[in-house]
Amino acid sequence: MRSATVRLPGHPDHACDLVAEAIVGEFVRRDPASRLRVGVVGGRGVMFVSGDVASTADFDISALVKRTLGSLGVTDEVEPFISIEPVDAALVAPFRQHAHAAVTAIGYATSETPEGVPSVVSAARRIAKALDAKRTGDPEWFWFGPDAEVTAFGDGARIARVVATIEHGAEPLADVRRKIEEEIRSVADGASVLVNPAGACERRGLAARSGASGRLPAAYGSLIPQTSHVGLDPSSAEKAGAWLCREAARTLLVDDIRAVQVRATYLPGDVKPSSVVARDEKGNDLTSRLALDTLSLDRVMGTWWRPGLDMDAHRWGFAGEPGMPWES
Repeated sequence: MRSATVRLPGHPDHACDLVAEAIVGEFVRRDPASRLRVGVVGGRGVMFVSGDVASTADFDISALVKRTLGSLGVTDEVEPFISIEPVDAALVAPFRQHAHAAVTAIGYATSETPEGVPSVVSAARRIAKALDAKRTGDPEWFWFGPDAEVTAFGDGARIARVVATIEHGAEPLADVRRKIEEEIRSVADGASVLVNPAGACERRGLAARSGASGRLPAAYGSLIPQTSHVGLDPSSAEKAGAWLCREAARTLLVDDIRAVQVRATYLPGDVKPSSVVARDEKGNDLTSRLALDTLSLDRVMGTWWRPGLDMDAHRWGFAGEPGMPWES
């Protein structure tokens, strides 16, 4: 059985992810040649941001952290501590390469859903978005905090079970379960539903627990191997390669092909991959159908990147989301 987890913006791990991506985006907006690697951890009223950077950009990172958290619905006071330092002069040249070591990027596409992602990913994402819309747009849901997590389980197109864990303030748990279950069944009717199976959860989020960036690289659910590219600049082989391989997989999903996986390996100094393998769900080799130029890392900054893209791509998952350039 496959599974997929989608988190709302106030989940501590996801908040740390989005803060890291906001920082990356601001550096690149101010200096498109920026190269950086940023990590974020936080909780219990503090947030630590550390990383290495090669960039001419200079701005108040603490203020950006606070603005980003506010935009995510995190209203508790969080004090940022920043330690992002320039790369040592002797290391600038290798740091500016797209790949610092051998990197294998993976892209996947399937005909299971119109979005081209597995059914469990689509279901978990649609449920999470529906809950977030209630949180932000329905005054009667004032009790619903921004920290929530939805996990869908299923085989093929069938969603067998959905588990949701949310913070709900002083709202009675029985009422919370009834309301959340109604929203879930509007997307996954017929699935068994568990809401806060561990019991009441009045307070979660960064005020009550800690999180860290890069913990949940799950754009395609549980069965596709993935690595995190959170906090990396969009020229990096990890991030740019993942986006490019997703586009490549989508282009190969034609005729009676039901699923495609593309793997591209970039070595230090590479702009184009040193090796590429593309296969369908039956193991048939589709590599010859790919043009190597379409996997060139400089395409991202040359044609795709726009302010806010890094954060937008990570908010719900970069694969299958409308508005992403690799999805068009």
